Amino acid sequence: MKKKIIGITCDIKGKFYESEIAYSEMIIKSGGIPFYLPMTTDKYAASKIISSIDSLLITGSRDIDPAFYGERKSKFINPLDKNRTLSELLLISLARKKKKKILGICGGMQLLNVALGGTLHQDIKFNIPDAIKHSDGVTHKIKIFPGTFLYKLFKKTSAQVNSYHHQSINILASPLIVSAETKDHIVEAFEDKNGKVLGVQWHP
Repeated sequence: MKKKIIGITCDIKGKFYESEIAYSEMIIKSGGIPFYLPMTTDKYAASKIISSIDSLLITGSRDIDPAFYGERKSKFINPLDKNRTLSELLLISLARKKKKKILGICGGMQLLNVALGGTLHQDIKFNIPDAIKHSDGVTHKIKIFPGTFLYKLFKKTSAQVNSYHHQSINILASPLIVSAETKDHIVEAFEDKNGKVLGVQWHP
């Protein structure tokens, strides 16, 4: 069977693109071919890129500028390069049109929600004072909902996951359904009803 080509988005750090090695290593281990993507806002180039890959991976390491979901930036926000966000929003839009599968991890999950019309809590501690700790690599339990694609992957209703985020889903985008959450009702995973989009808040 032909191996799937997985496009991986990158950070923009000055004149360099940057990504964690683990993304490509795990894709290779899982039988895919990783392909690091240039972060471009050129629509023609982006369209050709999406046509050349089988699936799109939106990576983490971000605070999304709240202007992208209609809010003012709070003191808690340290947004990434705007061109990266614009590029990923374009790639997501094109991937959706071409019915490509999309996986969002951590900040990538959050961006997927914003791209599809949702919003975020800018800081969990500030917005949800009673929430459990979700940052600094702590581990916590998630509840996985039966009947979801995530449940089919895990084949169980709970799991322990790592946690490195200070933002979380606020309003879930309308095309999405929650597939996992913590006991404080923070969304830990979502998917769409067509099986084309999966977002996980942890780093699998």
